[in-house]
Amino acid sequence: MYKEEISMIQIGLLMGSFFVSGAGLYYHGFLLHSVTYNPWLPLLSGGLLSLLPSALAWYFCARFPRDNIVGVAQKLAGRWLGVVITLPLVLFHWALPLPVFRIAAELLVDVHLNQTAPVVLSTILLAIACWIALMGTEVVTRTNDEHLVIIFPLTVVMFYLSIADIRLELVLPVNQFDFSYWGRLDFYASLMVFFGFSLPLFLNDSLGHSKKMYWVILTVTIVGILYLLLTLFLILGTLGMEMASSFEQPLKVKMTTLRQMVFFQRVDIFLVLLWMFPTTTAMAAMIVTGARAVGQWLNLTNYHPVIYVYFVVAFLLRSWFEAFQQSTQFLRWLGPLWGIFMIGTVGILLLLARFRRKKTAASRGTGGDCHG
Repeated sequence: MYKEEISMIQIGLLMGSFFVSGAGLYYHGFLLHSVTYNPWLPLLSGGLLSLLPSALAWYFCARFPRDNIVGVAQKLAGRWLGVVITLPLVLFHWALPLPVFRIAAELLVDVHLNQTAPVVLSTILLAIACWIALMGTEVVTRTNDEHLVIIFPLTVVMFYLSIADIRLELVLPVNQFDFSYWGRLDFYASLMVFFGFSLPLFLNDSLGHSKKMYWVILTVTIVGILYLLLTLFLILGTLGMEMASSFEQPLKVKMTTLRQMVFFQRVDIFLVLLWMFPTTTAMAAMIVTGARAVGQWLNLTNYHPVIYVYFVVAFLLRSWFEAFQQSTQFLRWLGPLWGIFMIGTVGILLLLARFRRKKTAASRGTGGDCHG
């Protein structure tokens, strides 16, 4: 409906920003809280488990090229039933920035702006993300491209500086397994870091080669798992399992130890760049995809007014996420519910498409027999 064009590389980088943001802000906290010891197995299990919804997403994009999940739902189920089917996913896209920005604000307060109220910083981050979203999907992706030019070399530098204080005995042993994570909510909440593939579901109408989306999603997932393995190695090798599991953001704690061992004391300010840039653009993508969906439902020629309304509503709801623990708890439930609804919605639409195709084929066959 909206004439916006983005490339496969851009959507892949946008998914990568979603991944980096989640890894820095909440993933390791959830992962380490899900086990008593040896978190390597739940990390790998989560990566493999994420391939199921990932496969559904890339099959959906290939099955309906140049159409997004909103348009497909309305074509298969009717206008208003299509809205009902996809509404939960839109709400998840819009709900995510609120707790994420509150958690990101905690990072800013801890490492740099310790005299500023977190709710003020989270509101500023929300305003910046909405401003980027107002520029449109193409600007969101280009902004993300520019941010990653800074992020990639910065990540290499930070990881290089982090290796010096690694103690391998803190990482071992890896052959003792704790399978209790399968019954813990934190494990399923950690899987949210892989849910960047929700973006192409909403932006598939802007992609010219969506039949090859499986390469993008698979590549981002594999690289993301390697990134998580590396960051977990840095965390455990420095803090140990017992200490790391006591923090909500263990990667932040690991990185802030660098100020004591490098030649410049304000190295922790790089953390702001390392996670604020991808967080802002990833959340802007969540906001703009939700706005495009509502604009598509209402047949609006311009979805910008929807973003204004979203910002006002989010601003009024900011007090709900003022407490850090409340935001973390909200994410703890949001992740599993989002995954369930995403799998269910995509699965239902694929089944409806298959049923309609069979029905159409049967009708054509009957018509051909009568004509003969």
